[in-house]
Formats: sequence, structure tokens, C-alpha cells
Amino acid sequence: MPEPDKQVVNLLRAIRRELVAGRRTPPPSVPVQLRERGVAQSVDYIEAERRLDTAQISATKPAAIAAALRAVTIDGMVAEFGVFQGTSLTQIAQFFDDRTVHGFDSFVGLPESWSGTEKGEGAFDVGGVPPELPVSNVEFHVGFFDKTVPEFATAHQGPFAFVHLDADLYSSTKTVMDTLLDWFVPGTVIVFDEYFGYYGWQNHEHKAFLELLERTGFSYEGISIGHMNLGVRLLA
Repeated sequence: MPEPDKQVVNLLRAIRRELVAGRRTPPPSVPVQLRERGVAQSVDYIEAERRLDTAQISATKPAAIAAALRAVTIDGMVAEFGVFQGTSLTQIAQFFDDRTVHGFDSFVGLPESWSGTEKGEGAFDVGGVPPELPVSNVEFHVGFFDKTVPEFATAHQGPFAFVHLDADLYSSTKTVMDTLLDWFVPGTVIVFDEYFGYYGWQNHEHKAFLELLERTGFSYEGISIGHMNLGVRLLA
């Protein structure tokens, strides 16, 4: 049997070493490529949007929320729309420990599928029961926003000092903004939880925010940018 060519042997060994070392990987799947494209589009948007030049860049969601909380300068209501397990609501309530913080959620999951993600109707279902939190200044409003937000609007007065919009969907975010439009005033600080960073982000919280700006004539300044989060302050 003839001896194998040494160059071929060496080449095969080199290829094997690269495979073992993980330097040769299969091409990413379509979902992975779409997610990467969504992230790239988000970075392009941030770099092009001059109003975000003032934003602090944070590595984590809690840090992005903390920066936005410190930026609040007006009196008013404090609320979170989309509570889930209450981690961010606890952070907000601990900061505003001198007032009631309102938490809105159905606690039975999303009312519809979240396009651009793997989250379908019912995602984030925690059994319809609000979480037990280590704070005493939270008032829960349980149910879908199209029912609880109008009820809230008739029983309370704005404006908003701080709002955490973790509604995910365009429709849910729009319900909050349409129903409580007059509560969003110059000085209101808004944190969007999933503003960008995924495929199709332009169709959800981002879209609802642009519509709010168009309807009110307000502008904004960037306060914080997190993993997928955006914190802003409304300007006249």
C-alpha cells in the first residue's frame, strides 16, 4: 500500500485541529442571522439618531432603569406596564418609596403573538396571579390593558413622572399611549423594555413611540440604552 502524501496528511491534521478548536463552525441558522441583523439595524439606528447622543450606555437592564430613575425631575404618577415576575417593578418601587407605584399586567401572558420573536400568545403566563414583592407601595391592576387602563384613567390623574413600558407588543403599547396620551408631558421619563435589539423591533414599541411623538409634537433626549432597553425624557 503506497505511503500517503505528507502534504495531504499535514493538511488533514491542520483541518482536524481547527475543527477541534472550534474555529470552523457551521453557518448560523436563519433565526440567528435575523437576530443578528436586528441587532445591527439597532446599532445603525442608535448611531444615526442624534437625540440618543446623550444616552448612557448600560450593560444591563437594571443599570439602564437606574439611570432613567435618577433622571426624573417632575412630580407625577409612576407606573409599569408589563410586570411579569416583578423584578423591575421592585427596583422602581424601592426608588420611589414615598409614593404608590402602579403595576399593570394580565399575568396570563401576551394577548397575541409577538412577531419577530418566538413568543406566542400566552407567553409570560404566571397563572393570573401577581407576584409577591419585597415592597409595600405597589398597587396591581390585573387584566389586559384595554380594560384596566381606561378604568385607571377615570380614577386617577396624570401626568406621568416615570413609566416603564414593558408591553412588548405594538398593540399593547399603543393602548397605553392612546388611553393616557395627556399623561405624557415634557419631563416624563419613559423606559422601553424591548425597544430594539431583535428582528422586527421597528414594528412594536418603537413604532408606538414614533406615533406618540407625531401626535403630541414632542421631541426627546436619550437617557439610557441597555441590552434591549431605551430610556428617554420627553421634551416640548
